[in-house]
Amino acid sequence: MKKWFHTMTLGQPGKYVKLLLWVLFDSFVASIPSAVMLMAMYLFLMPVVMPGTPLQTKQLWILCGVLLVQFIGYNFVRQKSYMDFCTGFVETTKTSRIEMGEHLRKLSMGFFGNRDAGELSTVILRDYSDIEILAQQFLPQVATVLIRFLLALIVLTAFDWRMMIAVFIVIPLAIPFAFLSYHRMKKESKDLQQAQQDVSAGILEYVGGIQTLKAFHMAGNHFATLKDSLNRQRKAAIGMETGAAAPVSMLGRCLLNCGIALVMYMGARFLMEGSLEPFYYIAFLVLTLTIYNPVLMLFTFIADFARTNRSRKRIEGLFEETPLPEPEKSLVPENMNISFEHVSFSYGEKEVLHDISLQFPEKSVTALVGHSGSGKSTITRLIARFWDAQSGNVCLGGVSLKNMKTDDLLRYVSMVFQDVYLFNDTIEGNIRMGKPDATCEEIVEAAKKAACHDFIMALPDGYNTVVGEGGSTLSSGEKQRISIARALLKDAPIVLLDEATASLDPENEVLIQQAVSALVNEKTVIVIAHRLQSICNADQIIVLEDGRVRECGNHESLIELNGVYKKLWEEQNKAGSWQI
Repeated sequence: MKKWFHTMTLGQPGKYVKLLLWVLFDSFVASIPSAVMLMAMYLFLMPVVMPGTPLQTKQLWILCGVLLVQFIGYNFVRQKSYMDFCTGFVETTKTSRIEMGEHLRKLSMGFFGNRDAGELSTVILRDYSDIEILAQQFLPQVATVLIRFLLALIVLTAFDWRMMIAVFIVIPLAIPFAFLSYHRMKKESKDLQQAQQDVSAGILEYVGGIQTLKAFHMAGNHFATLKDSLNRQRKAAIGMETGAAAPVSMLGRCLLNCGIALVMYMGARFLMEGSLEPFYYIAFLVLTLTIYNPVLMLFTFIADFARTNRSRKRIEGLFEETPLPEPEKSLVPENMNISFEHVSFSYGEKEVLHDISLQFPEKSVTALVGHSGSGKSTITRLIARFWDAQSGNVCLGGVSLKNMKTDDLLRYVSMVFQDVYLFNDTIEGNIRMGKPDATCEEIVEAAKKAACHDFIMALPDGYNTVVGEGGSTLSSGEKQRISIARALLKDAPIVLLDEATASLDPENEVLIQQAVSALVNEKTVIVIAHRLQSICNADQIIVLEDGRVRECGNHESLIELNGVYKKLWEEQNKAGSWQI
Protein backbone atom coordinates (compact mmCIF):
# COMPACT_ATOMS: atom_id res chain seq x y z
CA MET A 1 0.00 0.00 0.00
CA LYS A 2 2.90 2.34 0.76
CA LYS A 3 4.33 1.68 -2.69
CA TRP A 4 0.95 2.24 -4.32
CA PHE A 5 0.49 5.52 -2.47
CA HIS A 6 3.97 6.55 -3.56
CA THR A 7 2.96 5.72 -7.13
CA MET A 8 -0.35 7.56 -6.92
CA THR A 9 1.37 10.72 -5.72
CA LEU A 10 4.23 10.58 -8.25
CA GLY A 11 6.74 10.26 -5.45
CA GLN A 12 5.49 13.34 -3.59
CA PRO A 13 3.22 11.95 -0.82
CA GLY A 14 3.91 14.88 1.50
CA LYS A 15 2.03 17.24 -0.79
CA TYR A 16 -1.17 15.23 -0.39
CA VAL A 17 -1.58 15.22 3.37
CA LYS A 18 -3.73 18.38 3.37
CA LEU A 19 -5.61 17.25 0.26
CA LEU A 20 -6.37 13.83 1.74
CA LEU A 21 -7.59 15.40 4.99
CA TRP A 22 -10.08 17.42 2.94
CA VAL A 23 -11.14 14.25 1.09
CA LEU A 24 -11.62 12.42 4.40
CA PHE A 25 -13.69 15.31 5.74
CA ASP A 26 -15.67 15.29 2.48
CA SER A 27 -16.44 11.57 2.96
CA PHE A 28 -17.47 12.16 6.57
CA VAL A 29 -19.91 14.94 5.63
CA ALA A 30 -21.21 12.83 2.74
CA SER A 31 -22.02 10.01 5.21
CA ILE A 32 -24.31 12.18 7.33
CA PRO A 33 -27.47 11.53 5.22
CA SER A 34 -27.03 7.78 5.81
CA ALA A 35 -27.03 8.35 9.57
CA VAL A 36 -30.04 10.69 9.28
CA MET A 37 -31.88 8.05 7.26
CA LEU A 38 -31.28 5.41 9.94
CA MET A 39 -32.55 7.73 12.65
CA ALA A 40 -35.63 8.58 10.57
CA MET A 41 -36.30 4.86 10.06
CA TYR A 42 -36.07 4.36 13.79
CA LEU A 43 -38.59 7.14 14.45
CA PHE A 44 -40.99 5.74 11.85
CA LEU A 45 -40.68 2.17 13.16
CA MET A 46 -41.26 3.04 16.79
CA PRO A 47 -45.09 3.36 16.45
CA VAL A 48 -45.12 0.05 14.58
CA VAL A 49 -42.97 -1.87 17.06
CA MET A 50 -44.59 -0.22 20.09
CA PRO A 51 -48.28 0.45 19.29
CA GLY A 52 -49.60 3.60 20.88
CA THR A 53 -46.24 5.38 20.71
CA PRO A 54 -46.76 8.74 18.96
CA LEU A 55 -44.71 9.67 15.89
CA GLN A 56 -41.91 11.99 16.95
CA THR A 57 -42.53 14.74 14.38
CA LYS A 58 -40.34 17.22 16.20
CA GLN A 59 -37.33 14.95 15.90
CA LEU A 60 -38.18 14.39 12.22
CA TRP A 61 -38.14 18.15 11.62
CA ILE A 62 -34.81 18.34 13.41
CA LEU A 63 -33.49 15.63 11.11
CA CYS A 64 -34.77 17.63 8.12
CA GLY A 65 -32.88 20.63 9.47
CA VAL A 66 -29.74 18.53 9.79
CA LEU A 67 -30.13 17.46 6.16
CA LEU A 68 -30.54 21.08 5.08
CA VAL A 69 -27.42 22.14 6.98
CA GLN A 70 -25.56 19.14 5.53
CA PHE A 71 -26.68 20.05 2.02
CA ILE A 72 -25.48 23.64 2.34
CA GLY A 73 -22.25 22.70 4.09
CA TYR A 74 -21.51 19.81 1.74
CA ASN A 75 -21.68 22.08 -1.28
CA PHE A 76 -18.83 24.10 0.19
CA VAL A 77 -16.85 21.09 1.42
CA ARG A 78 -17.28 19.19 -1.84
CA GLN A 79 -16.27 22.14 -3.96
CA LYS A 80 -13.24 22.80 -1.77
CA SER A 81 -12.06 19.18 -1.65
CA TYR A 82 -12.74 18.54 -5.35
CA MET A 83 -11.04 21.70 -6.60
CA ASP A 84 -8.08 21.39 -4.24
CA PHE A 85 -7.61 17.73 -5.06
CA CYS A 86 -7.89 18.15 -8.83
CA THR A 87 -5.82 21.31 -9.10
CA GLY A 88 -3.30 19.99 -6.59
CA PHE A 89 -2.81 16.77 -8.50
CA VAL A 90 -2.65 18.53 -11.86
CA GLU A 91 -0.02 20.85 -10.40
CA THR A 92 2.00 17.86 -9.18
CA THR A 93 1.72 16.13 -12.54
CA LYS A 94 2.78 19.31 -14.30
CA THR A 95 5.73 19.71 -11.94
CA SER A 96 6.80 16.10 -12.46
CA ARG A 97 6.53 16.42 -16.24
CA ILE A 98 8.63 19.61 -16.17
CA GLU A 99 11.19 17.83 -13.98
CA MET A 100 11.19 14.99 -16.51
CA GLY A 101 11.77 17.47 -19.33
CA GLU A 102 14.64 19.10 -17.44
CA HIS A 103 16.11 15.67 -16.72
CA LEU A 104 15.86 14.57 -20.36
CA ARG A 105 17.45 17.84 -21.44
CA LYS A 106 20.55 17.00 -19.40
CA LEU A 107 20.99 13.50 -20.83
CA SER A 108 23.53 12.81 -23.53
CA MET A 109 22.43 12.44 -27.13
CA GLY A 110 23.50 8.81 -26.91
CA PHE A 111 20.48 8.17 -24.69
CA PHE A 112 18.10 9.47 -27.37
CA GLY A 113 19.90 7.54 -30.07
CA ASN A 114 19.14 4.30 -28.22
CA ARG A 115 15.52 5.12 -27.38
CA ASP A 116 12.48 4.97 -29.61
CA ALA A 117 10.45 8.18 -29.92
CA GLY A 118 7.28 6.17 -29.32
CA GLU A 119 8.64 4.94 -25.98
CA LEU A 120 9.45 8.44 -24.71
CA SER A 121 6.14 9.90 -25.90
CA THR A 122 4.26 7.01 -24.25
CA VAL A 123 5.95 7.68 -20.91
CA ILE A 124 5.47 11.47 -20.95
CA LEU A 125 1.91 11.40 -22.27
CA ARG A 126 0.19 8.08 -21.51
CA ASP A 127 1.99 6.94 -18.34
CA TYR A 128 1.58 10.24 -16.53
CA SER A 129 -2.07 10.42 -17.60
CA ASP A 130 -2.77 6.86 -16.41
CA ILE A 131 -1.39 7.63 -12.96
CA GLU A 132 -3.21 10.95 -12.76
CA ILE A 133 -6.58 9.48 -13.75
CA LEU A 134 -6.29 6.51 -11.39
CA ALA A 135 -5.18 8.67 -8.47
CA GLN A 136 -8.09 11.07 -8.91
CA GLN A 137 -10.49 8.12 -8.82
CA PHE A 138 -8.75 5.84 -6.35
CA LEU A 139 -7.68 8.11 -3.48
CA PRO A 140 -11.19 9.53 -2.89
CA GLN A 141 -12.52 5.96 -3.00
CA VAL A 142 -10.03 4.90 -0.35
CA ALA A 143 -11.03 7.87 1.79
CA THR A 144 -14.68 6.84 1.45
CA VAL A 145 -13.88 3.26 2.49
CA LEU A 146 -11.89 4.38 5.54
CA ILE A 147 -14.58 6.78 6.78
CA ARG A 148 -17.41 4.30 6.25
CA PHE A 149 -15.44 1.51 7.88
CA LEU A 150 -14.70 3.66 10.92
CA LEU A 151 -18.26 4.96 11.34
CA ALA A 152 -19.82 1.58 10.63
CA LEU A 153 -17.50 -0.15 13.06
CA ILE A 154 -18.53 2.22 15.86
CA VAL A 155 -22.26 2.22 15.09
CA LEU A 156 -22.63 -1.48 14.34
CA THR A 157 -20.68 -2.54 17.41
CA ALA A 158 -23.01 -0.38 19.53
CA PHE A 159 -26.02 -2.06 17.89
CA ASP A 160 -24.93 -5.73 17.99
CA TRP A 161 -21.38 -7.07 18.00
CA ARG A 162 -22.46 -10.41 16.51
CA MET A 163 -23.94 -8.75 13.44
CA MET A 164 -20.89 -6.51 13.15
CA ILE A 165 -18.70 -9.63 12.85
CA ALA A 166 -21.08 -11.05 10.22
CA VAL A 167 -20.72 -7.84 8.20
CA PHE A 168 -16.92 -7.56 8.36
CA ILE A 169 -15.80 -11.19 8.34
CA VAL A 170 -15.97 -11.60 4.56
CA ILE A 171 -13.88 -8.49 3.81
CA PRO A 172 -10.48 -9.91 4.93
CA LEU A 173 -11.43 -13.12 3.10
CA ALA A 174 -12.01 -11.19 -0.14
CA ILE A 175 -8.87 -9.02 0.00
CA PRO A 176 -6.45 -11.87 -0.93
CA PHE A 177 -8.33 -12.32 -4.18
CA ALA A 178 -7.60 -8.68 -5.00
CA PHE A 179 -3.85 -9.18 -4.46
CA LEU A 180 -3.88 -12.43 -6.42
CA SER A 181 -5.63 -10.69 -9.30
CA TYR A 182 -3.10 -7.87 -9.12
CA HIS A 183 -0.14 -10.24 -9.43
CA ARG A 184 -1.76 -12.02 -12.37
CA MET A 185 -2.30 -8.65 -14.00
CA LYS A 186 1.35 -7.57 -13.83
CA LYS A 187 2.51 -9.70 -16.76
CA GLU A 188 -0.56 -8.93 -18.85
CA SER A 189 -0.15 -5.19 -18.24
CA LYS A 190 3.47 -5.41 -19.39
CA ASP A 191 2.36 -6.96 -22.68
CA LEU A 192 -0.37 -4.33 -23.07
CA GLN A 193 1.97 -1.40 -22.45
CA GLN A 194 4.52 -2.83 -24.87
CA ALA A 195 1.75 -3.12 -27.47
CA GLN A 196 0.67 0.48 -26.78
CA GLN A 197 4.27 1.63 -27.16
CA ASP A 198 4.59 -0.23 -30.48
CA VAL A 199 1.41 1.45 -31.70
CA SER A 200 2.71 4.91 -30.75
CA ALA A 201 6.02 4.25 -32.49
CA GLY A 202 4.22 2.83 -35.54
CA ILE A 203 1.97 5.88 -35.85
CA LEU A 204 4.93 8.27 -35.59
CA GLU A 205 6.86 6.26 -38.19
CA TYR A 206 3.89 5.99 -40.56
CA VAL A 207 3.00 9.67 -40.43
CA GLY A 208 6.62 10.79 -40.64
CA GLY A 209 7.42 8.52 -43.58
CA ILE A 210 4.14 8.79 -45.51
CA GLN A 211 5.79 10.68 -48.36
CA THR A 212 8.40 7.96 -48.90
CA LEU A 213 5.81 5.20 -48.53
CA LYS A 214 3.56 6.79 -51.13
CA ALA A 215 6.48 7.38 -53.49
CA PHE A 216 7.30 3.66 -53.44
CA HIS A 217 3.65 2.57 -53.41
CA MET A 218 4.01 0.94 -49.98
CA ALA A 219 1.54 2.99 -47.93
CA GLY A 220 -0.92 0.11 -47.80
CA ASN A 221 1.72 -2.51 -47.00
CA HIS A 222 3.21 -0.42 -44.23
CA PHE A 223 -0.22 0.31 -42.81
CA ALA A 224 -0.67 -3.44 -42.48
CA THR A 225 2.24 -3.40 -40.01
CA LEU A 226 0.54 -0.65 -38.01
CA LYS A 227 -2.73 -2.58 -38.18
CA ASP A 228 -0.97 -5.64 -36.73
CA SER A 229 0.29 -3.49 -33.84
CA LEU A 230 -3.25 -2.25 -33.20
CA ASN A 231 -4.55 -5.82 -33.23
CA ARG A 232 -1.86 -6.88 -30.73
CA GLN A 233 -2.89 -4.01 -28.49
CA ARG A 234 -6.53 -5.06 -28.74
CA LYS A 235 -5.75 -8.68 -27.90
CA ALA A 236 -3.53 -7.67 -24.99
CA ALA A 237 -6.25 -5.40 -23.58
CA ILE A 238 -8.89 -8.13 -23.86
CA GLY A 239 -6.51 -10.70 -22.38
CA MET A 240 -5.75 -8.48 -19.42
CA GLU A 241 -9.40 -7.90 -18.61
CA THR A 242 -10.85 -11.34 -19.31
CA GLY A 243 -7.88 -13.64 -18.89
CA ALA A 244 -6.29 -12.20 -15.77
CA ALA A 245 -8.39 -9.65 -13.93
CA ALA A 246 -11.95 -10.82 -14.39
CA PRO A 247 -11.85 -14.44 -13.10
CA VAL A 248 -10.01 -13.67 -9.87
CA SER A 249 -11.63 -10.33 -9.09
CA MET A 250 -15.07 -11.85 -9.73
CA LEU A 251 -14.36 -14.43 -7.03
CA GLY A 252 -13.65 -11.60 -4.60
CA ARG A 253 -16.81 -9.76 -5.62
CA CYS A 254 -18.80 -12.98 -5.29
CA LEU A 255 -17.43 -13.48 -1.78
CA LEU A 256 -18.54 -9.98 -0.79
CA ASN A 257 -21.99 -10.68 -2.18
CA CYS A 258 -22.04 -13.80 -0.04
CA GLY A 259 -21.44 -11.48 2.90
CA ILE A 260 -24.78 -9.82 2.19
CA ALA A 261 -26.47 -13.22 2.26
CA LEU A 262 -24.68 -14.03 5.53
CA VAL A 263 -25.92 -10.80 7.13
CA MET A 264 -29.47 -11.53 5.96
CA TYR A 265 -29.30 -15.10 7.33
CA MET A 266 -27.74 -14.24 10.68
CA GLY A 267 -30.03 -11.25 11.17
CA ALA A 268 -33.14 -13.33 10.41
CA ARG A 269 -31.98 -16.03 12.82
CA PHE A 270 -31.32 -13.57 15.65
CA LEU A 271 -34.61 -11.82 14.87
CA MET A 272 -36.54 -15.07 15.18
CA GLU A 273 -34.77 -15.83 18.45
CA GLY A 274 -35.77 -12.40 19.74
CA SER A 275 -32.19 -11.35 20.43
CA LEU A 276 -32.20 -8.70 17.66
CA GLU A 277 -34.63 -5.84 17.25
CA PRO A 278 -36.28 -5.33 13.84
CA PHE A 279 -34.85 -1.83 13.51
CA TYR A 280 -31.31 -3.08 14.04
CA TYR A 281 -31.88 -5.80 11.46
CA ILE A 282 -32.94 -3.22 8.86
CA ALA A 283 -30.05 -0.96 9.88
CA PHE A 284 -27.54 -3.76 9.30
CA LEU A 285 -28.99 -4.54 5.87
CA VAL A 286 -28.75 -0.89 4.80
CA LEU A 287 -25.28 -0.32 6.23
CA THR A 288 -23.94 -3.56 4.74
CA LEU A 289 -24.62 -2.26 1.23
CA THR A 290 -23.10 1.09 2.18
CA ILE A 291 -19.91 -0.63 3.35
CA TYR A 292 -19.57 -3.22 0.59
CA ASN A 293 -20.13 -0.93 -2.40
CA PRO A 294 -16.85 1.03 -2.02
CA VAL A 295 -14.97 -2.23 -1.46
CA LEU A 296 -16.50 -3.67 -4.61
CA MET A 297 -15.42 -0.54 -6.45
CA LEU A 298 -11.81 -1.16 -5.40
CA PHE A 299 -11.83 -4.42 -7.34
CA THR A 300 -12.48 -2.46 -10.52
CA PHE A 301 -9.17 -0.63 -10.01
CA ILE A 302 -7.06 -3.80 -9.99
CA ALA A 303 -6.25 -3.65 -13.70
CA ASP A 304 -5.41 0.02 -13.39
CA PHE A 305 -3.15 -0.72 -10.42
CA ALA A 306 -1.08 -3.18 -12.43
CA ARG A 307 -0.86 -0.80 -15.39
CA THR A 308 0.10 2.22 -13.32
CA ASN A 309 2.72 0.17 -11.49
CA ARG A 310 4.38 -0.40 -14.86
CA SER A 311 3.96 3.29 -15.63
CA ARG A 312 5.63 4.20 -12.37
CA LYS A 313 8.60 1.92 -13.12
CA ARG A 314 9.04 3.43 -16.58
CA ILE A 315 8.89 6.98 -15.22
CA GLU A 316 11.36 6.11 -12.48
CA GLY A 317 13.53 4.34 -15.07
CA LEU A 318 13.88 7.56 -17.04
CA PHE A 319 14.69 9.54 -13.91
CA GLU A 320 17.39 6.98 -13.08
CA GLU A 321 19.21 7.65 -16.37
CA THR A 322 22.49 9.38 -15.53
CA PRO A 323 22.81 12.86 -17.06
CA LEU A 324 26.09 14.40 -18.17
CA PRO A 325 27.99 15.44 -15.05
CA GLU A 326 27.75 19.15 -14.25
CA PRO A 327 30.40 21.03 -12.24
CA GLU A 328 29.35 22.92 -9.11
CA LYS A 329 31.00 26.05 -10.49
CA SER A 330 31.26 26.81 -14.18
CA LEU A 331 34.66 28.10 -15.32
CA VAL A 332 34.86 30.95 -17.84
CA PRO A 333 36.99 30.41 -20.97
CA GLU A 334 39.74 32.94 -21.70
CA ASN A 335 39.02 33.00 -25.43
CA MET A 336 37.19 31.06 -28.13
CA ASN A 337 40.04 28.74 -29.11
CA ILE A 338 38.84 25.12 -29.31
CA SER A 339 41.22 22.22 -28.82
CA PHE A 340 40.97 18.43 -28.94
CA GLU A 341 43.64 16.71 -26.84
CA HIS A 342 44.04 13.00 -27.67
CA VAL A 343 40.29 12.51 -27.92
CA SER A 344 38.75 9.10 -28.56
CA PHE A 345 35.01 8.54 -28.80
CA SER A 346 32.77 5.51 -29.29
CA TYR A 347 29.12 4.92 -30.09
CA GLY A 348 28.57 1.86 -27.96
CA GLU A 349 31.34 -0.57 -28.84
CA LYS A 350 32.21 1.13 -32.14
CA GLU A 351 35.02 3.67 -31.82
CA VAL A 352 34.61 6.47 -34.38
CA LEU A 353 37.36 8.88 -33.24
CA HIS A 354 40.84 7.48 -32.52
CA ASP A 355 43.19 9.61 -30.39
CA ILE A 356 42.77 12.84 -32.38
CA SER A 357 44.33 16.19 -31.48
CA LEU A 358 43.05 19.34 -33.19
CA GLN A 359 43.18 23.12 -32.87
CA PHE A 360 40.37 25.46 -33.95
CA PRO A 361 41.79 29.00 -33.60
CA GLU A 362 39.59 31.84 -32.46
CA LYS A 363 37.96 33.97 -35.18
CA SER A 364 38.85 31.59 -37.98
CA VAL A 365 37.04 29.25 -40.35
CA THR A 366 37.86 25.56 -40.14
CA ALA A 367 36.39 23.07 -42.59
CA LEU A 368 35.99 19.36 -41.80
CA VAL A 369 35.97 17.13 -44.87
CA GLY A 370 36.02 13.42 -45.45
CA HIS A 371 33.85 10.50 -46.47
CA SER A 372 30.61 9.73 -44.60
CA GLY A 373 31.32 8.08 -41.28
CA SER A 374 34.76 9.63 -40.92
CA GLY A 375 33.79 11.48 -37.69
CA LYS A 376 33.04 15.01 -38.89
CA SER A 377 29.62 15.41 -37.24
CA THR A 378 30.87 13.68 -34.09
CA ILE A 379 33.50 16.39 -33.65
CA THR A 380 30.91 19.17 -33.80
CA ARG A 381 28.67 17.28 -31.34
CA LEU A 382 31.56 16.94 -28.91
CA ILE A 383 32.20 20.69 -29.15
CA ALA A 384 28.55 21.31 -28.20
CA ARG A 385 28.96 18.61 -25.50
CA PHE A 386 26.13 16.45 -26.69
CA TRP A 387 28.39 13.67 -25.43
CA ASP A 388 31.57 13.40 -23.40
CA ALA A 389 34.62 11.78 -24.93
CA GLN A 390 35.59 8.42 -23.47
CA SER A 391 39.22 9.56 -23.29
CA GLY A 392 41.09 12.79 -23.89
CA ASN A 393 39.83 16.30 -23.40
CA VAL A 394 37.86 18.89 -25.38
CA CYS A 395 38.68 22.43 -24.26
CA LEU A 396 37.32 25.91 -24.93
CA GLY A 397 39.66 28.77 -24.17
CA GLY A 398 41.84 26.50 -22.07
CA VAL A 399 38.88 25.21 -20.02
CA SER A 400 37.73 21.61 -20.27
CA LEU A 401 34.10 21.40 -21.34
CA LYS A 402 33.53 19.11 -18.35
CA ASN A 403 34.31 22.10 -16.12
CA MET A 404 31.60 24.22 -17.76
CA LYS A 405 27.88 23.92 -17.17
CA THR A 406 26.08 22.86 -20.32
CA ASP A 407 23.82 25.92 -20.38
CA ASP A 408 26.85 28.21 -20.07
CA LEU A 409 28.66 26.37 -22.85
CA LEU A 410 25.72 26.52 -25.24
CA ARG A 411 25.53 30.32 -24.85
CA TYR A 412 28.81 30.41 -26.79
CA VAL A 413 27.61 28.10 -29.58
CA SER A 414 25.21 28.43 -32.52
CA MET A 415 24.45 25.32 -34.55
CA VAL A 416 22.93 24.64 -37.95
CA PHE A 417 22.40 20.96 -38.64
CA GLN A 418 21.94 19.13 -41.90
CA ASP A 419 18.64 17.72 -40.61
CA VAL A 420 16.73 20.86 -39.66
CA TYR A 421 13.83 20.73 -37.23
CA LEU A 422 11.38 23.62 -36.98
CA PHE A 423 8.69 23.74 -34.33
CA ASN A 424 4.96 24.04 -34.93
CA ASP A 425 5.14 27.81 -34.51
CA THR A 426 5.36 30.92 -36.62
CA ILE A 427 8.45 31.63 -38.68
CA GLU A 428 9.16 34.56 -36.38
CA GLY A 429 8.88 32.28 -33.33
CA ASN A 430 11.30 29.75 -34.84
CA ILE A 431 13.87 32.42 -35.67
CA ARG A 432 13.40 34.13 -32.30
CA MET A 433 14.57 30.96 -30.54
CA GLY A 434 18.08 32.20 -31.26
CA LYS A 435 17.45 35.30 -29.16
CA PRO A 436 14.13 35.38 -27.24
CA ASP A 437 14.32 39.14 -26.55
CA ALA A 438 15.17 40.09 -30.15
CA THR A 439 13.32 42.94 -31.80
CA CYS A 440 11.39 42.49 -35.02
CA GLU A 441 14.05 44.50 -36.83
CA GLU A 442 16.78 42.12 -35.63
CA ILE A 443 14.75 39.11 -36.80
CA VAL A 444 14.23 40.62 -40.24
CA GLU A 445 17.92 41.51 -40.50
CA ALA A 446 18.94 37.95 -39.65
CA ALA A 447 16.45 36.60 -42.21
CA LYS A 448 17.89 38.90 -44.89
CA LYS A 449 21.44 37.72 -44.17
CA ALA A 450 20.23 34.12 -44.43
CA ALA A 451 18.51 34.85 -47.77
CA CYS A 452 15.06 33.88 -46.54
CA HIS A 453 13.37 37.28 -46.14
CA ASP A 454 12.01 37.34 -49.69
CA PHE A 455 10.30 33.94 -49.59
CA ILE A 456 8.94 34.67 -46.09
CA MET A 457 7.31 37.88 -47.30
CA ALA A 458 5.77 35.95 -50.21
CA LEU A 459 3.87 33.73 -47.76
CA PRO A 460 0.25 34.69 -46.92
CA ASP A 461 1.04 35.68 -43.32
CA GLY A 462 4.68 36.59 -43.73
CA TYR A 463 6.65 36.12 -40.53
CA ASN A 464 3.44 35.06 -38.74
CA THR A 465 3.05 32.00 -40.97
CA VAL A 466 2.83 28.77 -38.94
CA VAL A 467 5.20 26.23 -40.45
CA GLY A 468 3.69 23.06 -38.97
CA GLU A 469 5.42 20.36 -36.95
CA GLY A 470 8.98 19.90 -38.16
CA GLY A 471 8.46 22.71 -40.67
CA SER A 472 6.35 20.41 -42.83
CA THR A 473 4.87 23.26 -44.90
CA LEU A 474 8.30 24.45 -46.10
CA SER A 475 10.85 22.99 -48.49
CA SER A 476 14.16 21.61 -47.22
CA GLY A 477 16.03 24.64 -48.49
CA GLU A 478 13.60 27.06 -46.86
CA LYS A 479 13.87 25.25 -43.53
CA GLN A 480 17.64 25.33 -43.79
CA ARG A 481 17.72 29.06 -44.37
CA ILE A 482 15.40 29.73 -41.43
CA SER A 483 17.68 27.66 -39.18
CA ILE A 484 20.66 29.70 -40.43
CA ALA A 485 18.75 32.91 -39.64
CA ARG A 486 18.15 31.53 -36.14
CA ALA A 487 21.88 30.92 -35.69
CA LEU A 488 22.79 34.34 -37.05
CA LEU A 489 20.33 35.99 -34.66
CA LYS A 490 21.87 34.21 -31.68
CA ASP A 491 25.18 35.86 -32.60
CA ALA A 492 27.22 33.36 -30.59
CA PRO A 493 31.02 33.50 -30.84
CA ILE A 494 31.20 29.90 -32.10
CA VAL A 495 29.23 28.74 -35.15
CA LEU A 496 28.91 25.07 -36.11
CA LEU A 497 27.62 24.44 -39.63
CA ASP A 498 26.89 20.80 -40.44
CA GLU A 499 26.21 20.69 -44.19
CA ALA A 500 24.32 23.96 -43.80
CA THR A 501 24.23 24.61 -47.54
CA ALA A 502 23.35 21.08 -48.62
CA SER A 503 19.72 21.92 -49.44
CA LEU A 504 20.25 25.29 -51.11
CA ASP A 505 20.19 26.17 -54.76
CA PRO A 506 23.42 27.69 -56.20
CA GLU A 507 22.15 31.29 -56.03
CA ASN A 508 21.15 31.11 -52.37
CA GLU A 509 24.27 29.12 -51.54
CA VAL A 510 26.38 32.04 -52.70
CA LEU A 511 24.36 34.42 -50.52
CA ILE A 512 24.75 32.14 -47.48
CA GLN A 513 28.47 31.77 -48.09
CA GLN A 514 28.75 35.55 -48.15
CA ALA A 515 26.86 35.76 -44.84
CA VAL A 516 29.12 33.11 -43.29
CA SER A 517 32.22 34.88 -44.66
CA ALA A 518 31.10 38.07 -42.93
CA LEU A 519 31.38 36.24 -39.61
CA VAL A 520 35.00 35.14 -40.07
CA ASN A 521 36.55 38.18 -38.40
CA GLU A 522 34.24 37.86 -35.40
CA LYS A 523 33.47 34.17 -34.84
CA THR A 524 35.09 30.78 -34.56
CA VAL A 525 33.42 28.94 -37.45
CA ILE A 526 33.54 25.18 -38.02
CA VAL A 527 32.03 23.98 -41.28
CA ILE A 528 31.23 20.45 -42.43
CA ALA A 529 30.87 20.31 -46.19
CA HIS A 530 31.00 17.64 -48.84
CA ARG A 531 31.19 20.19 -51.65
CA LEU A 532 34.82 21.23 -51.46
CA GLN A 533 34.28 24.23 -53.73
CA SER A 534 32.35 25.91 -50.91
CA ILE A 535 35.23 25.79 -48.41
CA CYS A 536 38.25 26.66 -50.57
CA ASN A 537 38.75 29.93 -48.65
CA ALA A 538 38.71 28.35 -45.19
CA ASP A 539 41.66 29.21 -42.95
CA GLN A 540 42.30 25.53 -42.39
CA ILE A 541 40.85 22.33 -43.77
CA ILE A 542 41.01 19.15 -41.70
CA VAL A 543 40.73 15.90 -43.65
CA LEU A 544 39.32 12.98 -41.66
CA GLU A 545 39.42 9.32 -42.60
CA ASP A 546 38.15 6.48 -40.44
CA GLY A 547 38.13 8.66 -37.34
CA ARG A 548 41.70 9.88 -37.74
CA VAL A 549 43.22 13.14 -38.95
CA ARG A 550 44.94 12.44 -42.25
CA GLU A 551 45.74 15.95 -43.46
CA CYS A 552 45.49 19.55 -42.26
CA GLY A 553 46.17 22.83 -44.02
CA ASN A 554 44.60 25.33 -46.40
CA HIS A 555 43.30 24.49 -49.86
CA GLU A 556 46.51 25.26 -51.75
CA SER A 557 48.80 23.38 -49.37
CA LEU A 558 46.55 20.31 -49.41
CA ILE A 559 46.45 20.25 -53.21
CA GLU A 560 50.26 20.42 -53.27
CA LEU A 561 50.41 17.60 -50.73
CA ASN A 562 48.88 15.32 -53.36
CA GLY A 563 47.08 13.21 -50.78
CA VAL A 564 43.52 12.37 -49.71
CA TYR A 565 42.21 15.93 -50.15
CA LYS A 566 43.49 16.22 -53.72
CA LYS A 567 41.88 12.90 -54.55
CA LEU A 568 38.53 14.11 -53.16
CA TRP A 569 38.92 17.37 -55.09
CA GLU A 570 39.53 15.59 -58.38
CA GLU A 571 36.63 13.16 -57.80
CA GLN A 572 34.23 16.05 -57.20
CA ASN A 573 35.44 17.93 -60.27
CA LYS A 574 34.93 14.82 -62.36
CA ALA A 575 31.45 14.30 -60.88
CA GLY A 576 30.61 17.96 -61.54
CA SER A 577 31.03 17.47 -65.28
CA TRP A 578 28.71 14.46 -65.38
CA GLN A 579 25.55 14.82 -67.46
CA ILE A 580 22.47 12.73 -68.25
